[in-house]
Amino acid sequence: MARPGDTLRLGKDTLTFLTTAAETDGAYVEVAVEYAPAVIKPPQHYHPRQTEHMRLESGRLSLQLDGTLHEHEPGADFHIPPGAVHSMWNPGPETTRVIWRTTPAYQTETVFETLWGLTNEGRLRPDGTPRLQMPLLALAFRDEYRVVTGRPFALDMGLCLLLAPLGLACGYRPTYRPPQDTPRLQPTA
Repeated sequence: MARPGDTLRLGKDTLTFLTTAAETDGAYVEVAVEYAPAVIKPPQHYHPRQTEHMRLESGRLSLQLDGTLHEHEPGADFHIPPGAVHSMWNPGPETTRVIWRTTPAYQTETVFETLWGLTNEGRLRPDGTPRLQMPLLALAFRDEYRVVTGRPFALDMGLCLLLAPLGLACGYRPTYRPPQDTPRLQPTA
């Protein structure tokens, strides 16, 4: 479970939890994200029942929202409604800082920990490999995050249900928690 101040790293990008679901009784989760200029654009996706509210503090942000490209400058304040297909990235050249609130929280903290953690460790690439872990992630986070595949959602879920047992048998899991630094007890004199 994420705590305020926990920071995830992915290459040069960082995500810091500001307010957690536990603090808001699940009403929302809020993070500060610092994006380096994008090397690749993230996949088009949507959140079926969540609203994302963004406040751009510095840098620039490109947002592809329902087929329209929006360019945001510092001070921009915008939201992404449930079901809106989108992708966002830093077009460069400087770092972009965004305060990002997701309402309601659902499992958003676990989504961030899982996707950032697996990608950071090289176990999940932007192209979707390893393929046998993707069905587990799609099933576990279907209320929070859906990648646009071009197929009907019901068909995607059916395929995931068929492939999930094989992924589990290969040792893949639907969630990931990054290792946390824990203080060691010091012997007393």
